[in-house]
Amino acid sequence: MLEVTPYADNSAEAMLRVIALFIISDGEVKDEELKTLDDLGTFRRFGVDRERFAQVLDAYCDDLILHAGTARFVGLADPDWVDTILAPVTHRAAQRTLARMLLLLARSDGSFADAELVIYRQILDRWQIDVDSLAMAD
Repeated sequence: MLEVTPYADNSAEAMLRVIALFIISDGEVKDEELKTLDDLGTFRRFGVDRERFAQVLDAYCDDLILHAGTARFVGLADPDWVDTILAPVTHRAAQRTLARMLLLLARSDGSFADAELVIYRQILDRWQIDVDSLAMAD
């Protein structure tokens, strides 16, 4: 497992880091994505505020920089990296909630970036979620 800021399994921070991974995957944080997080009540749902999300996002970027080391290219959708970020989210309901949120986030700016699609597919595979099942209530 790669080295990242440690968060407790299934903690708000672990789940917010998955969101950070997804938002950063296309290389930029867009206003529409942050608005969607607000509209979905993401911070309230996880018992945090936007400032705590900003701290998790900042720590994620620091971890990513350390992971990159002296490499000239950082694979934001590197499968080992993505698995490391997903690993602390083990609760089935949390996984499904995040999968739904990320789908809405991807659509918030009008396009599903290639990196987002790669990561989203890995998330569904890792967590063994059928995208069609996300329309059903838990």
